[in-house]
Parts: sequence; structure tokens; C-alpha cells
Amino acid sequence: MKNYKLITTLLVLSLSFSAYSQSISVNIGESTTNKLTKDKSAQILATFPKNDSIDDSWLVNGYLEIKLDSVGKKNYSIGILSEIHKNNLISKEQDIRQFGVSLERDFLIRKQTTNYDGEIEYATKARFITNATFKSSNNLIKKEKAFIANFGTSFSLERSEKLRFLQTNTRLINIDKGFGKILTITHNHNFGFSYLGGDDKVLLADASFSINLFPFSGLMNKIKQPDFFQVQYNINARTEIVGDTEKDLNALHTLSAGINYKINKKSSIGIAYGFQDGANPYTALEDQRFETISAKLRLVIE
Repeated sequence: MKNYKLITTLLVLSLSFSAYSQSISVNIGESTTNKLTKDKSAQILATFPKNDSIDDSWLVNGYLEIKLDSVGKKNYSIGILSEIHKNNLISKEQDIRQFGVSLERDFLIRKQTTNYDGEIEYATKARFITNATFKSSNNLIKKEKAFIANFGTSFSLERSEKLRFLQTNTRLINIDKGFGKILTITHNHNFGFSYLGGDDKVLLADASFSINLFPFSGLMNKIKQPDFFQVQYNINARTEIVGDTEKDLNALHTLSAGINYKINKKSSIGIAYGFQDGANPYTALEDQRFETISAKLRLVIE
């Protein structure tokens, strides 16, 4: 009950901030655990046999978030979210439902400059992209309810010729020149902390890395689809800092390859083959290895 009271309080606070928000957006993606998973596409696959003796088959990894953007003078974003991770096609079934709120803000590192008119200006040199979620979680397989909190941040330079590799989600190879017409690469990362409540009450340190390859990106850019072919590798690792848990904490390795059609700058649909090996205690995925072929959806309505 305490978890629901906390979520309700945060929900009321987020709604009260709506008067100071400049816009509202609706987001659909894979998971709200951190900024990396929030930007990934939701995964969907389902079959409904006509034979009543055979259960329906589900593979769903996704969230729906209604977000208030540019709240107050500090430009926070506050969201209300609902999340589901269900897979009964694997040996250790997964079925968890979550509801909560999210907070986002970019902390900017600026350099003071003086323009030709003698006026002082501030140019953004780098940023810490932060994300926090507070969720009430219900594991329907284990019949467990818990409060889960995640906090993460990633660092990115805005522009740098010499340190281009420190720019996240930026192509490390120019898309219009030489090898970049055949293959471009981006990367991202996230570091943070998470709290698992319920019977565990444990504080964890998190680290996530992703590498994205875009074959034939230069050629596909001629039809405004440079990200059409994608190969992605992700690793999500965590370890206990305070307290102990019996949940699987093995690092989760994910490799996927597929096609992705951009609807607009932030939204896309696609289909992909995926290979997963490891566990994720935040989505009730126990340690195991499996492969999938599923539809993908990333949707942002602003």
C-alpha cells in the first residue's frame, strides 16, 4: 500500500505541473528502465489459436507514456507511464505489469563567449542526459508486488572534431563520404542506480552500453531512410551495492538485426531478429537464452 501511496503522490504532483508545461507528448517504446531502453522500439508478437485447448502466445515488451515536456524554467519532463513485459514462448515465462511516473532533464555544460557586438552568449559544450522512473510493479508469475526505482545518466559532447567518439547517438563515420556510404556507426551508454523493493530491498549499480550499425546508410539516405537496415548490440549489467537479492543479476546481452522504416524523426516501425542471453530483474526476465522474430514500434506523438 505504501508503494501505491508514493506513486499516487508523484502522479498528483506531475498533474499539478501541467499548467507550467509547454507541450504534451505520447511515447511508445521498449522499457522505461533508462534512456537507452526508452528510445528503443516496443516489441510485439502474438498468436491466437482457434483451438481452445491451446493457450494464446504472447511476446510483448513495451510501455506507454504520457509526458509533460518543458515543465518550469529548468525544462524538466514529467510523465505518467504504464509498462508490460510478457513472454510465454520461453522456458522461464515472464509476465510483469508496471505503473508509475518518470522524470527527465538534460543538465547542460555551457561555455561563455562574447560575440562581435560585445554581448555575452552561452554555447552548450556537453550535456548529462538524465532519466528517473518510480514504478509499482506486479509480477504475475511469482505473485510478487514491489516498488522499483531507476535513475540513470549519460554524457555527450555537443560538437567536437577531435573527440567525436564522445558524442552519443551521432554517426562516427560521415554518411556522405567514402566508407560512410556503406556503413555508419553510433553508440550510447547509461550509468546509474536502481532500487528493488518488495522482499529484496536492495540498491543496485547499473551500466548499459549499445552499439548500432547501419549498413548501406549512405545509399538509403537517398530515399531519406539512412537507418533502414540496422544491427544492434546491447549489454545491460548491474551489481548489488547495499543489500542482497536472490533474483538473477547476470548481464543481459541482446543482439538484433532487421529493417526499420522511419515515419518521422522520432517514430518508426520495423521487423527484427533478436538473440538474448541473460537476465533483467527490472522486467522479471530470469536468466536464459532465446531467439525471437518480432514486429517493432517506436511512436512519439507531440
